[in-house]
Amino acid sequence: MEKTDVAIVAAMRKEVQPLLDKINAESCGFIAGKPFFRATVSGKTAVIVVSGIGKVSAALATQAVIDKFAPDTIINFGTVGGFGDNVSAKKYYAVEKCCQYDFDLSALDDVSVGYNQDYDAVFFPAETDAADFLEKRVLATSDRFTCKPQDITTVNSLGCSLCDMEGAAIAQVCLSNKIPLYMIKGVTDVFGSKSNAQQFAENLKAVSDGFPDTVLRLISNL
Repeated sequence: MEKTDVAIVAAMRKEVQPLLDKINAESCGFIAGKPFFRATVSGKTAVIVVSGIGKVSAALATQAVIDKFAPDTIINFGTVGGFGDNVSAKKYYAVEKCCQYDFDLSALDDVSVGYNQDYDAVFFPAETDAADFLEKRVLATSDRFTCKPQDITTVNSLGCSLCDMEGAAIAQVCLSNKIPLYMIKGVTDVFGSKSNAQQFAENLKAVSDGFPDTVLRLISNL
């Protein structure tokens, strides 16, 4: 087993490329079929993995990087949708906890949407102390690009204002392996304005271009 200080997991190459360019990351092939890179950042060794979209891909990449590199800390960053008036497009937030709102045993066990009996909890925790320069929000994760009214109702009922397709799966893996996780999310689209897909297309590059400074500041604080 190799060792690294930080492992970074991001879903899409478009999200992570500005960071790879800024830190002069070296392409190192594939791990579990996912491209990965190495760099030294603020004196810390870092491995960056592009997981692909969705909970299974994110969990697979996270466990693979834990097994191979035994990181002291994992960072997940990426784009999200926003809900409500306490989030804004093209702004970055630290996630303090997250849930899988498409994990639903309520009809079987009379439990809350998102409740996972193996953890006796709805939410998985994330660290925020080294990301204290960002406002904190709660994240909901599902395997769909959320823009339907019934999804909004569920997300709001859980007290979430951010939504993505990977975060809570990564958090579950980190909790199971007892590895600290930091999550930074940049909002590309806010429900209730133009279509989520249109906002996402318009804002993806701008939000992705802003990730490096935010992620590097977090790493320097670790």
